[in-house]
Amino acid sequence: MIKEEKVIISNGINIGATIAYKDKNEKRPLVLLIMGTGTTDRDGNSFGFKTNLYKNLSDMFVEMGYVCIRYDKRGTHESTGDYKTGGLSDLVSDAANIIHYAKKLDYIDEEKIVVCGHSEGAMIATLLTRTEELCGIILLGGACMGLKEALQYQNYLVFEQVQDMKGILGWYLRKVLTKDRIEKQVTDLFNRASKSNKPRFFYNGGFFNTKYLQEHASLSDEEYISILKEYKGKVLAITGMADIQADYRKLDSVSSIDDITIYTPEKVNHVMREIDGEPNIINVKKEYKKVLKKDIHQGVKDTIKKWTSQL
Repeated sequence: MIKEEKVIISNGINIGATIAYKDKNEKRPLVLLIMGTGTTDRDGNSFGFKTNLYKNLSDMFVEMGYVCIRYDKRGTHESTGDYKTGGLSDLVSDAANIIHYAKKLDYIDEEKIVVCGHSEGAMIATLLTRTEELCGIILLGGACMGLKEALQYQNYLVFEQVQDMKGILGWYLRKVLTKDRIEKQVTDLFNRASKSNKPRFFYNGGFFNTKYLQEHASLSDEEYISILKEYKGKVLAITGMADIQADYRKLDSVSSIDDITIYTPEKVNHVMREIDGEPNIINVKKEYKKVLKKDIHQGVKDTIKKWTSQL
């Protein structure tokens, strides 16, 4: 039976976290789960949109014999700090502090720490390899990509889907969404961030986090790939071919490295579920709600189980 306890991990700010385990009678390896962008809670849920993705992943890891920690991002839910002005470096630091906390628990095997990052969490997990002693990292739907490139990729998919849309809406969107315009939109966002001297700046109808975007802008696809090549531990990178938020083809750049295992299942989307038909980025929430009734793709679970058994 899986047991869970809520804790507050303090180091400058308070991070609300859940530790899941089966027992504390012996030292067990740890998986730290790191979520993607946004303000979902530690289970992967937000108002009107329930995924339970991180709760599902946590249960899976505990059943495999791990202790698993998942947590609320700074400035959200039960964590203090400022979400709106915190940077990527702050997110990395928060994750590192949780690892340091976990290593002091007498039922954690501090020699076997695995970080599993989803989406932006895959970027954070990659960056953690530069400072933390990790025996392995699992990158779900985000390996080998920087934020700017990920946004461009998503915009290109919107552009491609619009070409096949019917009716007046399709005609209108084809008029306003050109390749040059969607490239310029992302470039302008990051350029505006680079010139801002305020914690937040206004762009295209909304406020954006300056530090967050500046720090993401400094890390390209090539930088993340370089970090993975330098890392001495084992890496499992999974991106589905139906993922409309991360490009599975990016994994080709590290496929020949001995300690990096890649898996690109067909018809699997960003939330690790199998879809029917073609991925739909314009109605992505509707697609997610539909497939979240399914379990995590069996091939994904089997691949993770096999990989972790070899650590």
